[in-house]
Amino acid sequence: MIFIRHLGRAFINSLHGLQQTWKTEIAFRLEVIGCAFVVPFTFWWPAPSFNKYFVIFSLSLMIIVELINTAIEKANDAFKKTEDPLIMFSKDAASASVFLSVCLVGLSLLNLVFF
Repeated sequence: MIFIRHLGRAFINSLHGLQQTWKTEIAFRLEVIGCAFVVPFTFWWPAPSFNKYFVIFSLSLMIIVELINTAIEKANDAFKKTEDPLIMFSKDAASASVFLSVCLVGLSLLNLVFF
């Protein structure tokens, strides 16, 4: 019973995190809206299943990386409000991970359409 209660709280916390990220991060909203357009296109486009799975995987990874990036940025902001080179490096590295995940989405879409 405790296990189920714990899972329920974890689920509610996860939904709250998604809701807060949706409210505060325009990049997250744009990525989710982009996914809403790309996913139906992926299933409509005549391509091998593996290519379609690659697109879905890369879109999922992009959303996950964006959530982690947001968490890193918010934690750093809460930790220190002044300019700090280590915090700037942390934020830039997290942002670079989002950029690379978006590039992966682009490659997966090229793979879907052209191969």
